[in-house]
Amino acid sequence: MTDPGDDTPPDLPPPAEVPRPERRQALARLDRVCHEIARGNYGNTDDLFALTVDPDASQTIRELAESFGSMLVQVEAREFRLNGLIDDLREAQRQLEEANRQLARENVTLTQKVQTLTIEIDRQRFKREVGEIVESDYFQDLQKRARTMRARVKGVGGAQDEPKGEAGKSDARTSDASTSDAPNEPTPNGEPQDGQS
Repeated sequence: MTDPGDDTPPDLPPPAEVPRPERRQALARLDRVCHEIARGNYGNTDDLFALTVDPDASQTIRELAESFGSMLVQVEAREFRLNGLIDDLREAQRQLEEANRQLARENVTLTQKVQTLTIEIDRQRFKREVGEIVESDYFQDLQKRARTMRARVKGVGGAQDEPKGEAGKSDARTSDASTSDAPNEPTPNGEPQDGQS
């Protein structure tokens, strides 16, 4: 403890040491490398690691250079991992796009196959339904009636197709028979027709 009457100044820290030119240069190098790293330029990392063992640099500058170097290694490792992840994601995206194109092609093919199968199924269903109709008793009965009607039409048409000479004879015979069988009709005045008693 100091005496109040003592005029000596209290203990002060020693004055800051004025850096030598070599130390100023080391500090300037550290500052330049740090600015380059901040811009993303990692090409001057050798200068940074050289500062960690530079005898002209102060202990503080060497320690700072070592800390910055450690941070730089971690940043580069992180960027390397991120770039790897980006490459993996791009590859995965490319594979997904290719798979999507393949699915689209397969979808077109499957759609065409489904349409073909639908047409085939419709044809088979049509054949089956027609077969069921044709084999039904009702349809068989209709066919018999149609055959009978065609036979009748043919029969009538066949009689009309006889030669006229034969048909004329037949008509004459029919006419004679009808005349001989017809009863004597009186004339309008009540007398029998001529030649008939």
